[in-house]
Amino acid sequence: MTREEFERSLSDFETKVKKRLPSVIGAYLANRSNREFEAAFTHLVDSLDRQRRLLSRDLPKVAKLEQKTRYFNAVTSLDAQLRSIDNRSALMDQMRLRQHRARAPVVYDIGCGPEPGEILNAEGLGIVLETSEKVSSECEVTLEVKGKRARGKALWSIPEETGKVETGLRLVNPPDDFIEEVRRIIAGIPSESPEPSD
Repeated sequence: MTREEFERSLSDFETKVKKRLPSVIGAYLANRSNREFEAAFTHLVDSLDRQRRLLSRDLPKVAKLEQKTRYFNAVTSLDAQLRSIDNRSALMDQMRLRQHRARAPVVYDIGCGPEPGEILNAEGLGIVLETSEKVSSECEVTLEVKGKRARGKALWSIPEETGKVETGLRLVNPPDDFIEEVRRIIAGIPSESPEPSD
């Protein structure tokens, strides 16, 4: 590869990393169950990997110092974006959980005694509460809903204009009956209650 060919290939690589990759990652994370978006993401990453190998092969032979610097900056950006997918995936989960809100009473305890709160949303092992105070990240929280208990760890805690705080938790080995009760709450299904005795 000549120096001019290297420059063209490097410029194309930089453009894909800086402009195309972020949008493809965003679309992939927002549509993770869609094979078309997954295929587009995989194709682009494979293409960038091949391009990186080709540039790396000719880098010592034809690249100027300035081109080497640009190459290493682009590779660093590529690696950082791919590493950040897990963080961005967690952010997408957080945003999805914040979009829909149910309201149901819950008692939570962050180690200072039971406090009344409200469940706002839940999905899988993620649960969003309205608490009266900010909860520090990784703080262990005990929950009780209609006599069913579970524990989790705080992932985020965002103060709202109302003075309340929206707190996201990841449940840790929750009992099945707790999960069932929370699902009923989110779906708006009344809890099963025993028949009244005569």
